[in-house]
Order: sequence, then structure tokens, then C-alpha cells
Amino acid sequence: MKLPCTNCNQSLEIPDEFLGQSVECPVCKTKFTAGQSSTSSVYDVKPLIALCEKILHDEEVSVEELYDLAEFLNANPEAGKHWPGNQFVEPLREVWADGVIDNHELALMERLIVETRREWRRRVAPMEKTEAPAGADLTSGFAASTDSGELARINGPDVRMEVPSASYPGSSHRVDLKALTCDCSDWKFRRNTLPEGHFSRCCEHILYAFEYLEVEDLSLMLRAFLKNTKPPDPEKNWILRDVGYGNILISDAPHGWSDIFARGRDGWGMFGCNFRQKRWKYGSEPEGAAAIIPLIKEEFPE
Repeated sequence: MKLPCTNCNQSLEIPDEFLGQSVECPVCKTKFTAGQSSTSSVYDVKPLIALCEKILHDEEVSVEELYDLAEFLNANPEAGKHWPGNQFVEPLREVWADGVIDNHELALMERLIVETRREWRRRVAPMEKTEAPAGADLTSGFAASTDSGELARINGPDVRMEVPSASYPGSSHRVDLKALTCDCSDWKFRRNTLPEGHFSRCCEHILYAFEYLEVEDLSLMLRAFLKNTKPPDPEKNWILRDVGYGNILISDAPHGWSDIFARGRDGWGMFGCNFRQKRWKYGSEPEGAAAIIPLIKEEFPE
């Protein structure tokens, strides 16, 4: 018979002879007694995950959004006893302790929410590391290029993969990493008309496939982009520019915020720049920050 895991709600096939016995969920590794809990006692993580998705939908986490997260946990005490709610309780207490939330604390909470989203996908749609087909030349064939006019593009490896769906557990999507195509609705309706190799062709399944494909010797800039848990806005265009320590990836800002994949104090990662307001998200600047805002204005005029 099928029973949901009491922690992550993954549907599990449990043999009848195991009813009443302790079993372990293969997804989240939680042990529970099969058939002991009623449906009402199974904790559903989806509402909290949906709230995390909503918080990450815009370009930066706000104090108001953290207040909404705290209110959710207060109104749903059971959520604080299970993953991922139990990961938020103590950090939220700490950021509210002095009554003031600063940029550093906002950045820490965003990273925690981002990693929660990434872990949620791993749990509901687990995927094993995949080796590239024999003879695939990934180190020379997988790179970022500016050959396509002024826009940066990805030269992907000639690899096709089945990527499990997080929205519909048990189903999967067919991804082509060379063409940057996917059969999911996000790609079909929002990304399929973008030019070949366009960075914004990467839906979440394409990014997930890159994460689990064993590729060595990637540039640090490209690795930072591919490890980004949030798919790029399909309305954003991208350029590669050298700011003194190698190429960085810069998007335009159709909704006010530009995404920059560059080197910072803690290594390569994504930085947000609101060039109209001339400020960096959470006050965190990459190396070469002084040259980046003029670049955005020059390359992507309003």
C-alpha cells in the first residue's frame, strides 16, 4: 500500500507486512511507524515551501517577508517541529532579538531560504550524479561565449537527461543540455523563443541537470551561474565583460534589478544591483563594483 512520509510527505510504497513497524523514508531518511499516524497527523510541508517560493520570487528578501515567515510559524506550531520549519525557528529568533534586522541578517536569511528550496527539490525529486557519455568533450565544448552578437551564450555539452519533476513526483522532464531545451511548461511557454544558447533558456530542470552532471574545469563564473537555485528571469539578457580579474556575467534590469555573477569576498556567486537606485542588494558588492553600474547603463540603456 502507499503511505506518505510523516516528515517530507513523499508517497512511499510500503508492503502490507511492514504495517505497524518502523520504516525509513528513502528520501529524507526520517523513521516512522507505517500506518500508525492518521492522515490528519501527517505534516504537509507544501504550504511553507510555497511561502519560501513567494519570498524568493522578487529580487530581495524584505523585513516584511521575514515577518510573514515568522507569523506563519507562529500560526502553525507543528511546522516548527518538522523540516524545513525547524531550520527557521532559531535564526528568526536571533534576527528579531534586538528588534532591528540589518542587511547582513537579511542576506543570511535569504541564503537559508535558498538552500531550503534546493534541499526540497533534492528530497522530492532525488537525482543521482550522472556521468557524461563516453567521448563527450565537456571541458572544451562547455563554455560561455559572446559569439552570438553582443549577448553571452552557453555552449552546452551534447548530453540529454531525464530530470525528475518536483511539482509532480514520479514524473520527469526530458532535458537537452546542448540545445538548452526542456519539455516543461515553463520552458515551452516562457523560454523557447529565446536565441540559441541564451542564458535565460535555463529552466529549473536544466539547472538541476547541470548540477548533477559531472563536469570538470568549468570557469568559476559559469559554475556560479549553474549553481544558482533560482532560474533566470526569461526577460533578462546577458553579456560577458572583463572587469580586471576575468569575465563576469551581467544581466540587464527589466524590472529594476540586474543579476551579476562575479567574484566577491566569499568567492564567486550572484550579486544583485539596482542601478536606478545605485545600490547593491544587502550592501554586498562584488569586486569591480565601481565599473559594473556604468557597464549596465552602457550596454543596456533604458
